[in-house]
Amino acid sequence: MASIAAPSVTRAASAPSISVKLLDGRDFSTEQCLGKVLFVNFWATWCAPCRAEMPEIDAYYQQHREQGFVVLALSTDELADEPKVREAAKPFSFDVAMLKAARVSGFGRIWRMPVSAVIDRQGKMVKQDWFVEPRLDASALDSVIKPLL
Repeated sequence: MASIAAPSVTRAASAPSISVKLLDGRDFSTEQCLGKVLFVNFWATWCAPCRAEMPEIDAYYQQHREQGFVVLALSTDELADEPKVREAAKPFSFDVAMLKAARVSGFGRIWRMPVSAVIDRQGKMVKQDWFVEPRLDASALDSVIKPLL
């Protein structure tokens, strides 16, 4: 797997906010993640690069979740496409929700995918410039997430 250059990292002044019901029916909010490192991945079933990086994200999540690492994958698909989203997310162990069913603030406009952001243990966003090919891999994730764990 090819590695990519480390993304530029800066801390946002304000904390982003997400409140949503996960596909498994549980409630999720960024407030529940205080004290943990949260990786938010915006993706869609029709986005091939998004789908290609998800196994790597899941493997990284499984390796680091005991250290307080949380992943939320927010699908940008239409609400009517939830069955497709459920099917695509089936192999993965991280949390998945529909962006259009969420209350989200502090992320700006999501217009390119795949795109991800990291929120540190204090609830501040660590901004990423992850609009890149090839997909995210463990090395790229390590460069930003490991120092926060």
